[in-house]
Parts: sequence; structure tokens; C-alpha cells
Amino acid sequence: MGFRTDPTGGGQFKPQIKQIMEAEVQPLRQLEARKTREEARLKLFQDFKGKFAGIDKALMDVASFAKLRELKVDMGDGQNLASVTLDKEKAQPGSYTVQIDSLAARSSLITNGFEDPDEPILGIGFIVMGLANGESAEIFVDEDHASLRGVANLITNHENSPVRAAVIKDASNSDEPWKLILTAKKEGEINSIDFPEFYFLDGTQDFYIDDQKESQNARILVDGFPIELESNDVADFLPGLGMHLKQARPEQPFNITVSEDHVKVSGKIKGLVDQLNGVLQFIIQQNTIDSKSDTRSSFAGDTGLQTIEFRLRNLLHEGFPVGDPQGDDFRLVFLNQIGLEFDKNGQISFKEEKFQKALEKDFKGVAEAVTGGFGFAFQMREVISNYTRAGDGLLNMREQGLRSRITEMDRQIDGKIKVLERKQQGLVDKFSKLEGTLANMQRQQQYLSAALPGGGGGGNIISQLMGG
Repeated sequence: MGFRTDPTGGGQFKPQIKQIMEAEVQPLRQLEARKTREEARLKLFQDFKGKFAGIDKALMDVASFAKLRELKVDMGDGQNLASVTLDKEKAQPGSYTVQIDSLAARSSLITNGFEDPDEPILGIGFIVMGLANGESAEIFVDEDHASLRGVANLITNHENSPVRAAVIKDASNSDEPWKLILTAKKEGEINSIDFPEFYFLDGTQDFYIDDQKESQNARILVDGFPIELESNDVADFLPGLGMHLKQARPEQPFNITVSEDHVKVSGKIKGLVDQLNGVLQFIIQQNTIDSKSDTRSSFAGDTGLQTIEFRLRNLLHEGFPVGDPQGDDFRLVFLNQIGLEFDKNGQISFKEEKFQKALEKDFKGVAEAVTGGFGFAFQMREVISNYTRAGDGLLNMREQGLRSRITEMDRQIDGKIKVLERKQQGLVDKFSKLEGTLANMQRQQQYLSAALPGGGGGGNIISQLMGG
């Protein structure tokens, strides 16, 4: 968008037209400069508004006791024997002694050995296999699948097969090293299966089951009490604690200790403080001006921003209730007591060591001061929602106001450009007409000068008008 004062047309009078239009276009230039500053303010405000999204997210991380709380697990020497998963909303701090005597096992079998796993020497026949749904299936073995690998593929590829089949090489028998192993897909006695039965005719080598193992439960000790587990993966081994058994080590107990993770909780509070400081720092920077500052494109002295700063600072100085208001344990907790203080630059200083010590001394009290019904997080959300609320939130309304002013300026600029374009065209038309008139007069004078004796004399007045 813009208006060019260098007109198209105008002939010899083009410089004069440009000079006139340069004077006429100044109000437009001023309006365009105002629009540029307003667009800069809009971009600056959008950056400020975006900082509140970070506050909203950080507040969600501490919105309730369950969200604020973090737990950690220490397994000591048991890390190589088992792994655990933790649901912090269900688990409780505590310590347990665990000993893994044996792992849960799957039903399995192994066949006799064969010289070549791909040679079709078993003959044709059937495999009768119990399925996972309780029914049975007969799998026909044709000549193309009458080898160890062929049989393995038929079993594994059956849709409801409860076992996996694999061909393995046993180096202990160099003459007939290849054997078929069948293994149940799930371990534990509850998943015990009936092994498939094999029927072959016209084979050139016998096929039989050489050995088999029954499924079994895992056997462990918990705080000295024997426990059987149906699987090596137990989702609810303890409240909120799942466990995967890796190795059995009889007579080698280890401890599983669940405790509050004060470092992670501290990290959440620090994240919130960082987001709040981002807003405060923006407001401080806008109000830090000197004689060289261009306040027209900033928010220096803006009462809306000053109100936000006042509300945030005021809230951070309040006390937050802990305990039963009717009981002897009721008290107010101030943020400076748990490590949140204002520094000399006007920002929030978070003393992590002081906060963690407060957690160690009174985790429940600190958590309630932050996440309670009238705690810091709740009241901060109430304050922030007045600014971030869709529709009538202060930030949205302020942004809408800035956009509306820019839209109005665009409308005014378009109108002024159209007026200037008409005026410039009018000047071009007038001066073009004048130039044509003067050209005709010049031609007439040249005719008279040639017709009259002595060249007419008196000088060429038309040339003088034309600048000649």
C-alpha cells in the first residue's frame, strides 16, 4: 500500500505536479507512520499475550495435589533383577523388601533332531492344536511343508495359535542338530496349554517330542511372605506400582522404596515462576524509558499493564490458608516462607533449596498452600482467567482494539489514496491541456515570425512561457 508522487504523464510540467503532490501527500505519510507504529504495538502485545499461555500450562502442572505431587523409586541392587512403573496418583510412599526366587515360565517343548531343517522328510499328515479360544484346529501338512521349517511356519501363521514355533540349531549333536521348539505365548500356570499332537505318514524319519516343560508361576517373597505371581509382568503389584521381573536371585533380597520427589516438585514451581517472571519482565521493560525512547510504539505507562502487574504482585504477597479453619492447625503460609521472594529488580526469586527444605518439613502443608481450594495456584488461575478468557478477557479485548484501530487506519489510507489519485490525475490533465495550448501558441508565433518582415521582433514570448 502507498501513493507515488511521481505521476504518469504531465509532460514538461511533471516536476511541478510532483512538487504539488509531495505537499498534498504529507497527511497520508503521517497516517501510514501511525499505522506502522500501531502494527508494532500489536506485535508487541501479541508477544505479551503469548506469555500467558505459558502461565496457564505451568499452572496446570500444579492445579491439584495429585498433579503437583511427584514420586520416585529407588531399587538399590534390584535394578538388574526387576523394573517398575509408577502411577503417582495411586502409589504411596513406602518401602518393601522383595526377593525373586523363580520367574514365571511358559509351556514349551522340543523335538528330536534332524540333519536338514528344510528337507521335506516328515511325510504328509495333520497337526491337532488347541486354540486360544478353547476350540481345536487341524492343520493339514502337505508335501511342500513336510520339513521342520514348513511345520514351524504352519503353526506360527495360524490365526489363533497359542504357541510360537521356531527352528533352532543344537551344536551338541553335529549329525542331527536342527530341532523344532514350541513355546506358549504367555507365561504362568493360568496360561498353561495342551501341546499340539503330530500325525505323519510315509515320512523317511521319525518325528517325536524329545522333552517338554510345563508352565509355572513366578515365586517371590514380599517382606518375607511367599507370593506367587501369574506373570513376570504385574500391572498392580503394589498400589500404583507395576513390576516386571527380569532375573531370579534366590537368597538375594532387595528393597523397593517409593518416596516424594522434591526435586521434580521444585522444578514445577520453578517453571511457574519463570513464566510469571516473563510477564513481569515485559511490563518492567515497557516502563523503562529515557529521553531517547520512542514511547509511541510501546506500552510505557499503560494502565492496563500496570493493573496486571499490580494484581500479580499483590497476590504473591498474600497468605494462603492451610488446615481446618475451625481447628488448631489452621494457619496462613506466605510464599516468602517457602522460597518465593521479590528481588531488587522487581522479579520473583525462587530459592529452590529453601523450598525443598519446606517440602521435607511439611509436604502436605506446602502442597495445600499451593494447590488447595484457596491456594496460590487456584487464586492465580482466577486472576489470569480475567485476562485470558475468550471473548471478554482483557487481553483479547485489548488485542481486538488494536486490530480495529489498524483496520480503521487502512480504511482512512485507502480513502486518502483515492482522493490523491483523483487530484493527481486532475493536475496531469490540466497541465497536459496547458502544455497543448502553449504548443499551439508557439506554432502560431513561429508562423507569424516567418510571414512578417524582420522576423516579427519582440522576442519569443511563448518560449519564455515554456521556459525556453
